[in-house]
Amino acid sequence: MSPRPPRSASPSSTSLAAPADPPRPADASAPWHRLTAVETLTALGSSTDGLDPDEAERRRAEHGPNQLEERGGTSPWRLVWEQLSAVMVLILIGAALLSLVLGKYLEAGAIGAIVILFAVLGFVQEYRAEQAIAALRRMTVPVVRVVRGGSPRDLASVDLVPGDVVVLEAGSVVPADLRLIEFANLRVQEAALTGESDPVDKRTDPGDRDDVPLGDRRSMAYSGTQVTYGRGVGVVVATGMATELGTIASLLQEVAPERTPLQDRLDRIGKQLALAGLIVAALVVAMGAAAGESVTNLVLTAISVAVAVIPEGLPAVVTFTLAVGAQRMLRREALIRKLPAVETLGSVTVICTDKTGTLTQNVMTVTVVDVGGQRVAMGEGGPDRSTLPQGADSALLLTLLAGSLCNDTSIDRDAFGNPVLLGDPTETAFVAAALALGVDVEEIRRRVPRVAEFPFDSERKRMSTVHDPLLSTVLELTGLPQDAPLVFAKGSVDGLLERSTGAFDGGRLVDLDEAVRTRITTADDRLASDGMRVLGVAYRRLPEEVDLADVEAVEGDLVFVGLVGMIDPPRDEVRDAVATCRAAGIRPVMITGDHPLTARAIARDLGISDGERALTGPELDRLTADQFAAAVGVVPVFARVSPEHKLRIVEQLQSQGQVVAMTGDGVNDAPALKRADIGVAMGITGTDVSKEAAEMVLRDDNFATIVAAVEEGRVIYDNLRRFVAFAVAGNLGKIIVMLGWPVPFLLAGGEFETAIALLPLQLLWLNLMTDGLLGFAMGVEPAAPGVMQRPPHRPGAGLWSGGAGWRTAWIGSVIGVVSLGVGFAYHAADRVEWQTMVFTTLAFMQIFQAIGARSERESLRAIGLTSNRVMVGVVGAVAALQLAAIYTPLRTFLDLEPLSTFDLAVPVSLGAALLVVIETTKRFARRGQAPG
Repeated sequence: MSPRPPRSASPSSTSLAAPADPPRPADASAPWHRLTAVETLTALGSSTDGLDPDEAERRRAEHGPNQLEERGGTSPWRLVWEQLSAVMVLILIGAALLSLVLGKYLEAGAIGAIVILFAVLGFVQEYRAEQAIAALRRMTVPVVRVVRGGSPRDLASVDLVPGDVVVLEAGSVVPADLRLIEFANLRVQEAALTGESDPVDKRTDPGDRDDVPLGDRRSMAYSGTQVTYGRGVGVVVATGMATELGTIASLLQEVAPERTPLQDRLDRIGKQLALAGLIVAALVVAMGAAAGESVTNLVLTAISVAVAVIPEGLPAVVTFTLAVGAQRMLRREALIRKLPAVETLGSVTVICTDKTGTLTQNVMTVTVVDVGGQRVAMGEGGPDRSTLPQGADSALLLTLLAGSLCNDTSIDRDAFGNPVLLGDPTETAFVAAALALGVDVEEIRRRVPRVAEFPFDSERKRMSTVHDPLLSTVLELTGLPQDAPLVFAKGSVDGLLERSTGAFDGGRLVDLDEAVRTRITTADDRLASDGMRVLGVAYRRLPEEVDLADVEAVEGDLVFVGLVGMIDPPRDEVRDAVATCRAAGIRPVMITGDHPLTARAIARDLGISDGERALTGPELDRLTADQFAAAVGVVPVFARVSPEHKLRIVEQLQSQGQVVAMTGDGVNDAPALKRADIGVAMGITGTDVSKEAAEMVLRDDNFATIVAAVEEGRVIYDNLRRFVAFAVAGNLGKIIVMLGWPVPFLLAGGEFETAIALLPLQLLWLNLMTDGLLGFAMGVEPAAPGVMQRPPHRPGAGLWSGGAGWRTAWIGSVIGVVSLGVGFAYHAADRVEWQTMVFTTLAFMQIFQAIGARSERESLRAIGLTSNRVMVGVVGAVAALQLAAIYTPLRTFLDLEPLSTFDLAVPVSLGAALLVVIETTKRFARRGQAPG
């Protein structure tokens, strides 16, 4: 099938005519949209007949295939190495190797199992390699229609080269960046690339500025966008990685993976613990060597200290806690793709959000109709008729009726018989408003059938239809004549005024004099300044002598009826979500490709800004580095921005110490989504590229869901912070025991009975029981009161901020000193159970510590002892397992002795006493009489 290039015979199309004079040389330094079609062809050495096949082959060799390249990427083996080279893992690997050397195969196996658990958990979290480039590849088309050597042919898109002439039709995906040279009512959906929600009308006129945003370059069609209407012809100006899509792919691949705040904090803690462990091990070994201990015992001591220092349950508990948080978020419509992002949400200080579909309903809606100088507000159920001004009823009806007849929206029905509107969002808004007014649009279309039409185009800026009315009560109501064909037109207000000679005013027909014209243009400006898309509606009674094929004649002598203001309205729940953000110390920022007037109006309505401050992409380009930094810190709305702008804004916010969440749904959002601390993609309207680049996907595309996820993130952060403090305090207690045990013997000048207070397997058991199982219970602690009425965690603040370090230090010291004291007392009494008593005291003190650590400030009475039922069950399970370790054959494996009832009561009582002390210090802290 041969292509049908548009011709200039149609009033709604334009084409490239042969120049009368030789073309002048093109300015090669100018952007393609600044050049005329002739200049573009000249600069590319091409023509409307396309390239010679031999020349095309030469260019294919020069420019390479028209496809996106995937650069870099992390191999699975490198991911494995990164897990095994972590500081805490290296210490455990060393301990396992030393155990093997000593023939302690049981200890080596147990430690090795922990190492494998570390590596597997980390690998699973990070192996989800980015698929964004693969998703970008899927946006290309396999076969396109190309003109080469004057003949049309089908060609694989990968073989396109600069200078090729490509034919576009409705439904086509643009295969490369094109400079349009012919068009006929061409509209291209560029939302994925620019963020503009409506299809863009294309033309061939060159632009008048270099710094025009992509969405306003009407003479260009970009790779990966889709033709929704009309036809066109374009010449390829860029292929592969040189296209705008390729630029985004490059940006995406240049963005280095960022560590989450949690990963940074845990890494710091790991290094701190490792350093402490090395120091303690060196001290214990030195003391043992001074006392004449054997090399075997000294090495075993070092292994024990290493095991005591490392919180073996940490990776498992962190993963479990994040997974539980991810499940809770999923129930609130937020799908987490990468577990560490769960905690990152709790630290967010800025949310950069797209407008369309996230803050708004993504449905164009008629909100205002201006008829006869009277402004009528439209609600979901139509206007309140009791408030309609005199004469506005029939004019309002006529405006929406005319807009629904001059309209290509199709009306379907769902399973319940409700209307489902299909078509251009602007046109469906007209029909929806008419239906809300009670107009039976389907019946009216049958009674007033269309006999001719002139589609919308960017030259005329209007659409018109001709109808042959039958008898209709609706037409009688509006006062329209029924004895002749009727013309209905809708389009830009200025375009309709140029063709109008009369107007409706208060239900009567008046001449379109200067006063009436001024009133209409003033209303147009006022609606536009409110961020609305404004269309005018007109009609005329068509005389018999008018030729229906002559658009100029048909669209003359119109009667201007009214103006319709429509907007994609804000979601109702977003206003409260924005208010919650502000109360939580989180700054919302709108970043959109949409028009600045619309962006400002929506931002003002939602409370994101006062509606005054907004910057566009071109304005950002003109700022110095210092001015840009200052603007990003205070401006709440950025409109008409490019992917580079979004990326720069995110990077600048991060450089200012902010933790940034970035939302988006298009290809243009992907680099910024990947660069942000937490990328949030839209699940309904989002492209595959944006979803693959993001850490979280909103299943309902709702800003309020982001705020709910932030709340869950704060809960997760609190739980992880409590767990780390709990685990480190317990490990500090174990270190004190291991370090303090030899001291009295050395001071007394005696010999060691044993240099080791606890054996490696005993320490592993304690760490996995307390740090592991009790840590899991901490991971499901419910939200603390007022979690969203406090500022976010200060970026860069460690896990020990806010007094947590002090609490951890004194609790760990108490656990260690008390357990050590019990051991000394039983050893002095020459009791063989001394090691079992140290072991059991550490266990029960940590059990009661976990109960007290459920809240940093609130008492157990305030939060409720059973508010975390998992904790109640786990405490019982850990206590039972601890008893099993003492009174069952398991004690042989752990080298323990059974305890009498009195002996067992000692560690239980000491644990309960620790809980009393913790609760007492929290009470003083609430009164402001104690630190932390």
